[in-house]
Parts: sequence; C-alpha cells; structure tokens
Amino acid sequence: MTTPLAISARRQTTDVDAMIADLRSCEHPHDVEVCGMLLHILPGVLSPRLSHAPDVLISKWHIEAGATVLDLGCGSGVLGLAALRAGAERLVALDINPQAVLTTKLNIDQLGYSERAEARHSDIYSALQPKEKFDLILFAAPYWNRKAKDDLERSCFDEDHRVMASALGGARVWLNANGRMYVVFSDQGDIGRVVNLIDDSKLRVRNMHISRPSIHGGHIRIIWELTLR
Repeated sequence: MTTPLAISARRQTTDVDAMIADLRSCEHPHDVEVCGMLLHILPGVLSPRLSHAPDVLISKWHIEAGATVLDLGCGSGVLGLAALRAGAERLVALDINPQAVLTTKLNIDQLGYSERAEARHSDIYSALQPKEKFDLILFAAPYWNRKAKDDLERSCFDEDHRVMASALGGARVWLNANGRMYVVFSDQGDIGRVVNLIDDSKLRVRNMHISRPSIHGGHIRIIWELTLR
C-alpha cells in the first residue's frame, strides 16, 4: 500500500510543451482522483492530473462483464483499472516506460486488483506470450508527430506515428475473434495518416465518436472502435 498524499487538482492544458515541463518539475509522487479511483503517480509518468484523454474514452466505451483487457501504453493504469471497475475480469497493462509500469503496479495493488491484473515492461506488444488473446485492447495514443527524447515524451510524441502503426498493425494477432480495439486520438495529430493506418491494418471501423473540446482551443478527440470483421 502506498501512503496517501494530498490529492492534486486536475486541470486541462492545450500546450504539450508546458504540460511536459510541468510533469518534469514534479520530483515527488502525487495522488489524483479519476472516475472515482485514487491513483498514485510517480515522477516521469504522464499524469491524468493533466491528461484527459482517458475520460473521453471511458465516456464512450462498452465493457462487457468478464472481458479480458489489454491496456496498451498504460501510463498510470487509469484505463485498464477503470475497465476492471466497469466489469472486466482480467487486465494486462503494457508500457515501455519502467516508471509507468511501476506506477500501474502500485495502483493495481492499491485498488485491490492484484489477483486479476498485472503490468509488464513492453515495447508495444513485445511482452505478450504467443497464446494470449484479449476481448479489448485500449490505446490512448500519443498525438504529436515529434521525436521523443525520453520515456516521458514517448507518452505524447510519436515520430511519423510509428507506434500507432505498430499498435494497429499488430492488433489482429492479440484480439479474440469478436474482440474490439478502442483508440483515442486528437486533432493535434495527423488524423488522415491514422485513417490510412487503420485501413492498412485491415481492422474494421465499427464506430467512431467525436468529442468536442470543453475549453477554448482544446483538443477535438476522436475515438475509433475497431473490430476484426
């Protein structure tokens, strides 16, 4: 169990460089409440204190009772843990940032899901075993087509949207026959490029949602619900 900290207030920002500078200035862990969950965030991890993409996806998804869930690029673990709260049975959370993996492990334990969830260090799908399959893949993608200098920036920057291409291109291997992949993206990224990547992946767009910004100059977010057929 982690020691409770003062709960940090959530706020929105449209300036990614200011957001990263804010996160770099956080030298100590902090707690933040999201969707009724108190999450513990370690330094060097994208925090839902500033990132609201998970809220948008959670507002649009459908989680079936007993679902097996893969949280790709889990960060704090917010999406996968919210899926468990919504009725999912099993969670595997993956991230390339070791601090994010540790943060997610702490939150899994803190919220009492240690028997139903695990977090692994992984480059996209690399930590998965060949026979693992999932009913849902959740992916809050990095938006900006910029080169990342470190693990923290990888949560925001995806040069040439290569991570997106790998995530979409590999999804068919890990989804059950009737599985779904939810992808949340932003108009601050190259939406046309992502649409082409979805087409290349041979995944079918079952649904698409548009979320309007709640602050002036904020993101327009797009949620794709993708299936194998």
